[in-house]
Amino acid sequence: MFHMKVILAIVAIAVLAGAAGAQVSIGGAQSLYIQPGARPAGMGDCFVAIADDASGVFWNPAGLAFMKGDMGFILLHSQLVPDWGDVYYEYAAYAQRIEGLGTVGGSLTYLTYGEQQGTDDEGELTVKFDSYEVIPSIAYGVPIGDNLAAGINLKFIWVDLAPSEATFGQGEGVGTTFGGDVGILYTTDRLNLGGAVQHIGPRIAYIDEEQADPLPRNLKLGAAYRLLNDEMNEFTLVAEYEKSLVIYEDFLNQATGVILHGGAEYRYYDLLAFRAGYVHDPDGDVMDFSFGMGLNYKNWAFDFASIPQAEGLKRPFRLSFTGTF
Repeated sequence: MFHMKVILAIVAIAVLAGAAGAQVSIGGAQSLYIQPGARPAGMGDCFVAIADDASGVFWNPAGLAFMKGDMGFILLHSQLVPDWGDVYYEYAAYAQRIEGLGTVGGSLTYLTYGEQQGTDDEGELTVKFDSYEVIPSIAYGVPIGDNLAAGINLKFIWVDLAPSEATFGQGEGVGTTFGGDVGILYTTDRLNLGGAVQHIGPRIAYIDEEQADPLPRNLKLGAAYRLLNDEMNEFTLVAEYEKSLVIYEDFLNQATGVILHGGAEYRYYDLLAFRAGYVHDPDGDVMDFSFGMGLNYKNWAFDFASIPQAEGLKRPFRLSFTGTF
């Protein structure tokens, strides 16, 4: 069996990621619960109806078709557990428009649970090892007319929890699988409507195939409405409905898997951005406000967000750097 610190790290990340309780499990690729981008985080994790930068690879690949500029990238860092310095999440994505074909993109997700210390049956220390997840993906978004687009994202999932020396001879605690996302986006000058089904794919198993965990399949439906949109000011309201498509009894005995998100963004001369949002996740015990801000200069943007967590847990932050050309 896995060392207890690995299990505790996975559980902590599942909760700190703000995932619905109905999705929480031991295993199942916890990095898929984490939603990248400091800009969306500041708006209560609402972005499926916007997805206008390279992070659309994750949020809604249809958004790549309406991405600002012909090329974009995003780099993100998040210290998931403020008290655990070696538990963090990194995300990078790139997107490129190809004239007449649409927009292609790719991303790389890295989640580390930090260094672990193995023990044997008698509690004696054995090997030290690192536990981590790596998920590369490729995406494609294409317009279907002037206002409608569709997209797809395909990903390979590698989860390395423990070597065979730390599992008491049961084999390596490594799981692999693949998954996919599909999305659609309708956009006008004022109103955007978007939807995506994420993480469709086979279960992931580590040592015992009979104890394989499902990927955190979910449905996202969202809307964004620009109340102001002129040269000086842009003010956008966003709302999102998220529903787990995995129904089973987990160790926390949670079942509904519905999360409601809401938020707003104000941009001034495309130089400063201020954001606020709210996450209502009763299963994950996350019902609180988020906030963030952004600094823009020409094609570059630096964004910061403070995100809510379950009661009693410290608020982590997210930092992201984006470029659009």
